[in-house]
Amino acid sequence: MSGTGPAGVPIPQRCAHLPTDSRGYPIIATVGRDEDTIDFGTVSEYRKLVLATFDLCGVCGLPFGEELRWQVGFRPEALEATGGIEAAEAPVHEICALYSAQVCPFVSSPYARLGDEYRKGARRPEQVILAGSTRTEQLCVRPSPWQPGTKILTFRMADLTRSHVLHDAEQARAAYTEALADDTPLALDTQQEQLTALLCPLTQEENGGLLAGAAWCVGAAFCPDLGAVLGMDVFARDSRYRQVAEQTVLDAGFADAYAGTKRDASLQAGLRWLSTRTELPELLKHWRRSARGRLVRTARKDNGPSQEQRRKSARRKQKAARRRNR
Repeated sequence: MSGTGPAGVPIPQRCAHLPTDSRGYPIIATVGRDEDTIDFGTVSEYRKLVLATFDLCGVCGLPFGEELRWQVGFRPEALEATGGIEAAEAPVHEICALYSAQVCPFVSSPYARLGDEYRKGARRPEQVILAGSTRTEQLCVRPSPWQPGTKILTFRMADLTRSHVLHDAEQARAAYTEALADDTPLALDTQQEQLTALLCPLTQEENGGLLAGAAWCVGAAFCPDLGAVLGMDVFARDSRYRQVAEQTVLDAGFADAYAGTKRDASLQAGLRWLSTRTELPELLKHWRRSARGRLVRTARKDNGPSQEQRRKSARRKQKAARRRNR
């Protein structure tokens, strides 16, 4: 373990790189921030997009790899959802979820109240439900239940595999203690380290979210209805993000070549990550595969029939002529 945080709770090793606030609470990956302001009551839609695109944990901001993706909630019926759990929060590692159950003021206390202007005073249910799924099946665009007239991102999970139902603090401590016994640092490659270095520090966030533009360029541009999400019009209005994304789909060497140009650090990091992956996250792979089919069909239509297609057409016409002359 990497040390202790508030109330003497050990911090998981994979959270050691996170900055902390004046109380010692780690500033998790989904929380918007700059050099002067951190609001634990808000969740950045830009950051949620980055986490979904690069398949990163919503607490530590590190890759999932082969680990389950956990959602933290309070309603046991979620464990019986046949269509998969859907939540506005980004999924997290198991140990990160259990750590949150120890130190997050809202998750850890059954007496906690919501404090934002839309849900102020609402009390959470007494038990905490942790549900672990093998994959994020879809990133959905939904109307916000708390901010009328706006849309947010939600994560639809698939293949629920394991769960924890924590009825009290003792159960939460026992589950976390067990997880700590297997706590080890995550091994990252150079490109993953670069993403973490950009995502997690306390720095001013251009356009409200580090790496959000890079996420568009590596393939999030093809996520259906993404431009309707709160704040995403910044990227949707600028056609260059989609143009770069289309080029990375059509030209296998484009991402590597473009990353070598003098572009902003976030875009370079995202494209270098893309060019070095042997296997893409399932969600990103789906976006890019769907886009490729459309782009290839459009290119063929714009360029006219290929030489092979023209030969096949000529052969069909010859056969038809021979049949008519019999």
